[in-house]
Amino acid sequence: MNAQALMLPLLMVFVNCFTQPGFEHFQNFLTAHIALLGLQHCVTEVMRFTGIHHRLHWTTPYVFLRQGRWSCREVSQRLLELLTARLTLFEEIILALDDTLVKKSGKKFFGLGYYPDPTDKNPGAHKRRVLGHCWVVMALLWEKAGRWFAFPIAALLFVPEKICPRGWKFLTKIELAVLLIQRMRWAAKRLVLVVDNLYAKAQLIGIEFPEKKVVMVSRLRGNAALFELPKPRKGRGRPAKRGRKLSARQLWLRRSKRRKLNVQIYGKTVTIEAFVGVVMPSRTLGDQPILVVIFPQRRGKKKMNVFFSTDLEMTAERVLELYAARFQIEELFREVKTAGGFGDYRQRSFQAIKRHATLCLVAYSLLRLLSVSVVKAEQIAAEPWWSPKGPPSVTRLRRAFFKALGISFSLHSEPKPHENLRLQEAA
Repeated sequence: MNAQALMLPLLMVFVNCFTQPGFEHFQNFLTAHIALLGLQHCVTEVMRFTGIHHRLHWTTPYVFLRQGRWSCREVSQRLLELLTARLTLFEEIILALDDTLVKKSGKKFFGLGYYPDPTDKNPGAHKRRVLGHCWVVMALLWEKAGRWFAFPIAALLFVPEKICPRGWKFLTKIELAVLLIQRMRWAAKRLVLVVDNLYAKAQLIGIEFPEKKVVMVSRLRGNAALFELPKPRKGRGRPAKRGRKLSARQLWLRRSKRRKLNVQIYGKTVTIEAFVGVVMPSRTLGDQPILVVIFPQRRGKKKMNVFFSTDLEMTAERVLELYAARFQIEELFREVKTAGGFGDYRQRSFQAIKRHATLCLVAYSLLRLLSVSVVKAEQIAAEPWWSPKGPPSVTRLRRAFFKALGISFSLHSEPKPHENLRLQEAA
């Protein structure tokens, strides 16, 4: 089966988001972001890959990114509706929120700031900063046959307060995460937010939607302050919101509250002895009780792992499984930045940068949706000698699109005298 024939119905979902010429540019960019292998996903390579430079002026795709009449928000909304319908997520949607760094350098790039590099493992890395863009990304998590998959939906650029231009409202990463959720229209009745401890804040927990329940699953630091549930006040005065302060280790030492949990994480079944109970968190998480799961770390029994859920009826096994599924967003960052062209933009304006990032995320989500929809890898024609079992991976789909378009690897490496006047003169 031709990979293009499978992708065409997915692209037609976005047809009403663009004008007629704009949708043609959208198809060209999506095709290039899907099929480019080992090449920069910049506008020049997109034009050469799709061949539109033979009939359109080279500035036209730049105008599409910078001044085109289309909205990233509406494109993300159509993508969400497509994923909700294809994956039948009308009861519960699980979302992962995190930020990622894209290294960039240049005087005229909008929103550049200095951030710690998480990939730097050398001594003193926590003191060093690198120049780049920080993106807050929202991805949908979905489970199939014990495996979790991540579908990126939208991203917003974090701009440090010191470099915000005049008239630009500064928003923290937590506020950007809240904006990503609130700007979308959700069909499901329940939203589960899976975040790391840096995003576990009361502002994100307190999101309210009409007729929708929002639940957070995250973790706390091992030395986080926890409190017992308040006891009813007998005398006059305002009732207490929190009881006696306790540490995670003090709760773990309560043997009567320990339970053995059989948890399926990272493709394995693990048995964990953990404390499971309802406590009150610190004020950074608000004033509602949380369900905590506490157990010691492997390397040192004195340090504790503390996971929590704002849904008191959620099982402890489900809390650990959902947080383990959050790792898929890290895999997503690695794939979109290495092979998906997420950080290959060369435009300087905010509008063009944001639209490039949105198109890269849409391309990856469509590839991932196609990979979980195809039953067998043999349905995708890539290479006859490569026939792995099970559904095709995103990499296999990229190679299948590359082959279906009839592109040669030498297309971008050989000189192009028909495109360069100096090469024509030399020839």
